[in-house]
Amino acid sequence: MFTDGDLLTDSLIDKIESARRNSDGEIEGMKASVRRFGLFHAKMAGARLVVNEHWGQPNSVWPGSLWWEHNKLLKRKPMTAGWKAKKATPWKPSHELLQISLAAHVKDGFRIHCNQDDLDEWAATATLCEFEAVAERVHYKLFSTAALDKLRALRPELRDITHENVILLNRDALFYIEFVSAIKKGDIGRVVNVLRVWMVMMRSNKTMPRYADTIFETLARKFFLHNWLVNLVGRAYSFKEVDLLQEHQNFWAKIIYNAKGVNRSWEWLSMITVCIFTLRETMRTVQKSFDIPAYGERHTVPDMTAEVQKLADALRDEKIQEYVVNCPANDTSNSNAVTPVRDLLEEGSKYADTRAAFKKFTQKTRKPENLGVIDVEEPVDDPESEDEDDETMGEDYEVTAEDLSVDDDEPFPDPSALLDVATELISS
Repeated sequence: MFTDGDLLTDSLIDKIESARRNSDGEIEGMKASVRRFGLFHAKMAGARLVVNEHWGQPNSVWPGSLWWEHNKLLKRKPMTAGWKAKKATPWKPSHELLQISLAAHVKDGFRIHCNQDDLDEWAATATLCEFEAVAERVHYKLFSTAALDKLRALRPELRDITHENVILLNRDALFYIEFVSAIKKGDIGRVVNVLRVWMVMMRSNKTMPRYADTIFETLARKFFLHNWLVNLVGRAYSFKEVDLLQEHQNFWAKIIYNAKGVNRSWEWLSMITVCIFTLRETMRTVQKSFDIPAYGERHTVPDMTAEVQKLADALRDEKIQEYVVNCPANDTSNSNAVTPVRDLLEEGSKYADTRAAFKKFTQKTRKPENLGVIDVEEPVDDPESEDEDDETMGEDYEVTAEDLSVDDDEPFPDPSALLDVATELISS
């Protein structure tokens, strides 16, 4: 029995297994449970990893950060982000921001490297070979670690920190979009490739070390890969994460079909949970038969073309993705100068050389022996373990109804909307 979830799921299973450790039954004793890190929660963690690292300094006068794009240009609803934030970064606005931002950065990159003033005119006449050549050049110049290393090797007075930061943002955001696309297609090989990179990146200081450990343990078990993604409709690009389906199941059981008063019992819950998929299909049939809209106007997805173009124009005007010598934002004498963003791949790879990693991954060969009562010495503080404890703050994130509404294939109703549908059916 697979249990797909996040760190909180593992913690709760630990408590249940501890409480039932003396049970002989396979189910009651949780002996048949096989833990597996859910890809939906991995996707949310990856989005927070990118947004937190590249959020930038709020209210900074210099352009180039995700805060600048989200708050100043797009003027979207403010959200809390960054590694020092007291609350976990919300996933849905982060997901939308990365999609819009990366599209704008790619468009601006093509404008820079197509060697023409008008990108639309070039795109209308470019051949496939020319397009692929420019795409390869854009990827190398603006989305690769090699380009970053070449820029960081320059003398300090020649470095363009803003340009370096945007290359790191492009690379990290591309990993996230690749992960999202791989899940949709059901390509588990591409999913594993991104998880291997994230496993290293999440080992950087003050990021997500517990997620890194969980991903490592999951990738070590190959039989997980055969049913890590599910396609319920049989269409291309319709694969979903098992834990996302579980979150939808929880939502319908707790919110939509939750009993009230004396009817709220385990018997009701056990009966209704096995019928949820059938009830949802019934609701779809009723909506289709009576021409009732499933989402309503407030759930429509706005066209992001205008927002992508707005970001691309700002990137062009500010020359964010172009190397600029003596850029005012790089003046180290200014207290408000842009600070370099960490290369999380480089920082995370250093973990393998630490004492904590050696201790964690060394097989224990000592056996306990009862020597009676001995004096307990004062514990010696391990600075590395203390740092690791501090790093885990803010890793837990609870899925919200807003996050589930991103799934376009699911009939995601409001309880109030369901009442309106029922009233309309009765009146007709």
